[in-house]
Amino acid sequence: MNQGFLDKMILLVWLYVAIRFLFFSYWDIVFLPPILLLLDGFQNNITSHQNLSGDSDPEAIGRRTQKDSKFKKQGKHSASLNILIQIMIQEELLRIQKTSSGSSN
Repeated sequence: MNQGFLDKMILLVWLYVAIRFLFFSYWDIVFLPPILLLLDGFQNNITSHQNLSGDSDPEAIGRRTQKDSKFKKQGKHSASLNILIQIMIQEELLRIQKTSSGSSN
């Protein structure tokens, strides 16, 4: 089963049980956890199988994962922080040189 298909199935089960719970019978809420656990079990089996055999899902080829984009954002952020720290160090060194040259005269 595809990841998108499982996500849609879980959403439809939630929607179905919510509508049934609101309008028809209160006993349908009892069936929600086993159905969701069953669908979640399918998802866990698929992801563990893909991790073992490699990601052969053609939809995933060429797409960035969330971790990849997070690291790139952190890289840009840390690079700008490094530049800021270097500028602050240079300014502090200039200030120290000015105060030391002023006090020695």
